Amino acid sequence: MVESLERFYAGKRVLITGGLGFLGSNLAIRLVQLGSKVTLLDGLLEGLGGNWFNIEPVRDKVEVVVANLADRQRVDPCVRGQDVVFNIAMQPSHLASMDNPLYDVQTNVLSQVHFLESLRAHNPEARVLYVGSRAQFGRVAVFPINEDTPPNPRDVYAVSKQAVEWYHFQYASICGLQVTSLRLGNTYGPRHQMRHAQYGVQNYLIRLAMEGKEITVYGDGHQVRELLYVEDAVEAMLRLARHDGCIGEVYCIGALERVSFLELVQSIIRAAGSGSYRHVPWPREREIIEVGDVRTDDSKLRGDTGWAPKVSLEQGLGQTVEFYRAHRERYW
Repeated sequence: MVESLERFYAGKRVLITGGLGFLGSNLAIRLVQLGSKVTLLDGLLEGLGGNWFNIEPVRDKVEVVVANLADRQRVDPCVRGQDVVFNIAMQPSHLASMDNPLYDVQTNVLSQVHFLESLRAHNPEARVLYVGSRAQFGRVAVFPINEDTPPNPRDVYAVSKQAVEWYHFQYASICGLQVTSLRLGNTYGPRHQMRHAQYGVQNYLIRLAMEGKEITVYGDGHQVRELLYVEDAVEAMLRLARHDGCIGEVYCIGALERVSFLELVQSIIRAAGSGSYRHVPWPREREIIEVGDVRTDDSKLRGDTGWAPKVSLEQGLGQTVEFYRAHRERYW
């Protein structure tokens, strides 16, 4: 019988990199509910999603260390004794990676190698869930996308994410890290940064609609997207890190439903009760990194863990709008 999440995580020491960000903070709140002893490691890099308010519900129940992953003096003590590591920290902007590739490599690759060196030196058999990206697949010709689809990254960010996934599995073979990788797609929900559209654009569109502003739709907007609510993403991560059978494996993840980008925009406007949209031609800088349609076969994830998404797009958007209406001043 598969051990329940409650039984597995109760009392476990868990480290989350990028712990003050969107995904990390939602994961931290859930882990505290499960009884884990949680440490959050975050560099609070300017322009990214780190936000102290994200962990307000559990602020007095977690340990927070503000440090870059490459800061071995501060990071080494964090990794010692951890049972599970969720490695989420990243510079997530595709456009920024193309504008400044050296910064992306420094932040998304070299810092990660420093972190892996910390694990090798101080916790070489830790269970590690690395959060990769659907962008590693790039534009594909054959659908659905699954774990056998060859990587074909279209921008520097995606190249970095693929490289770091390989680094994780290389360290697994070198020192015994128990690594699993989850290639996560478009995720939305509470606690995402809402100040710019450099990444997580689906979340920023919610702000535009809530402010009654116009949303830009590039081209005809018919490109297919899978939008995963953050609670469903967290559930998948928890299940993957729990299962021994997932160690050494890569997993894709889809969503409850697929919609065109235009349908997404229309759904956001309905949820917000305001806003409008306008079609414009694709700008060159966005067209060259556009991955086209997204259709994912996540049967491996479902079969190995029993995971299934539960939150519909309508429900998730409603909950997201409600959260930002209540806490607008913390995110605008």
